[in-house]
Amino acid sequence: MTTTESCVRGGSGVRWALAAVTGLFVMVSDATAQTIRGRLLEFQSDEPIALGHVVMVSAAGDSVSAALTDEAGFFEVTAGEAGSYLLEAAALGYKATRVGLFELGGGGEMSVEFRLWPAPLSIAGVMVESLVEAPELVRNGFYRRMQSGVGTYFSPADVADATATRAIDMIQGLSGVRMRIDPVDGERLLLRGKNGYCVPTLMVDGTRATWAGTSMRLDELVPLETVYAMEVHRGVSSLPIEFGSFNQCGVLVFWTKRQVRR
Repeated sequence: MTTTESCVRGGSGVRWALAAVTGLFVMVSDATAQTIRGRLLEFQSDEPIALGHVVMVSAAGDSVSAALTDEAGFFEVTAGEAGSYLLEAAALGYKATRVGLFELGGGGEMSVEFRLWPAPLSIAGVMVESLVEAPELVRNGFYRRMQSGVGTYFSPADVADATATRAIDMIQGLSGVRMRIDPVDGERLLLRGKNGYCVPTLMVDGTRATWAGTSMRLDELVPLETVYAMEVHRGVSSLPIEFGSFNQCGVLVFWTKRQVRR
């Protein structure tokens, strides 16, 4: 943020700040806030951004609360305890932006107008068609994260065209991925983390699944015939913020056909 104008308006007990670069307008009562309610808008046009992903991030870099914007661009995130927090917002077709720090305490509320710059979609036409055919992958952020260019993604078309019979067979040939056969845990997929190869976190339909420390194989937990799309995020530095506070080894993310039918 290179240009910031601020003003304290006396008498009314309200202060406001306008961040010119990100287009962030904040109005907050003098009592510090615990809940941030706001609206995500397109820079310049002020059009609302639906299905945007807004994350409240602690000063330590952990995601604290997250929300998707509604059709009018509105969202709400709440901190469980007082502290310093940032807001990060991203949406398909827009540049992800992070702003803050905000000092949050109990009992108050903060209202925010958050603006994002449009960004060209650097994805193939076939994928653009699938945005219409797979709206649930827009809602859960799959295509937004794919647009960022960080991580490895298997779209519904990739999964359908795969000759592999197991999800693990599609993943183990990637850079930064190894297979380990353990006498106790059995077949185990490892990702290259901060301190070497280790067992990643497993996410299924947005929920953290129990995997490490069990003898269940990946194809038992997530059979390929149930898989709709997959994501592989190695290490820590490149993790999307919504998956970034679990461990140092990275994350395997599976979206299943069960989710599509909900």
